Amino acid sequence: MSADGRGVSADDGSSRRPLVMISEGLADYGDYYGVGYPRPLLAAGAFPVLLPYLDDAADRREAISRADGLVLAGGRDIEPWRYGRTEPHPKQLDPAWKLDEIEIDYATLAVDHGVPLLGICRGCQIINVAFGGTLYGDLDEFPEGGADHPGAKWDEWRALVAATLAGETPPPHPMHPVDLAPGSLLARHLGRRYGVDSYHHQAIDRVGEGLTATAWAPHGVIEAVEMPSASAFVLGVQWEIHEEWQHDERMLGLWRAFVEAARERRVEREGATVSG
Repeated sequence: MSADGRGVSADDGSSRRPLVMISEGLADYGDYYGVGYPRPLLAAGAFPVLLPYLDDAADRREAISRADGLVLAGGRDIEPWRYGRTEPHPKQLDPAWKLDEIEIDYATLAVDHGVPLLGICRGCQIINVAFGGTLYGDLDEFPEGGADHPGAKWDEWRALVAATLAGETPPPHPMHPVDLAPGSLLARHLGRRYGVDSYHHQAIDRVGEGLTATAWAPHGVIEAVEMPSASAFVLGVQWEIHEEWQHDERMLGLWRAFVEAARERRVEREGATVSG
């Protein structure tokens, strides 16, 4: 029992789930961000929390210092000037207010402080831009054949969101295969080739410093990056792994690997607190 008699038992911290923070954008899809991203973390054994827009850099540093893991969620297009583009592509979508600055800061802070980092869709692109990489502005700029990439199917995406919020089986959605780099984190969990869903109209062009491309669509579009030199888990994927875990145990295994890295971070952080 706790001191106030409310039935909360004390423990030494060994049973506590790692705290994984989720940075998410404007709610273009209703309550989806509060449902779609926490569920795989809960299933994998983490305790997820959604971050507000922390405009102050000191608040962002404090958030990362308290985090055991960080997820950068999907969302709106990144402001093109942030990756050196002087003119936006005609199909550039509206950016999220303040979020680019906030999440680019989160990405570099997480890597600098050894916080496991997972970027999904926009989050993958944020990781790349944070480390000096660039993006294609739209499908029509992808490598040869890339215009046939089955992305930017917004009606299908909205149907998937609606099904998720209603607790229903998602409808069919655009898919394509990806080839995975041998020995990569992704390949260890998913094998050499894997079928992924596809809802993005932008993608990585030049890979950022320290990052390595580890997944490609058939025409060469980069679908994932990792950072082998980082002290903790760093992975950015262009597809919706927060949906696919429900249908494939291998994908849930990937979430569990991320959560295990977060658990190791918690143990390390709490050990440092005790020793200090």
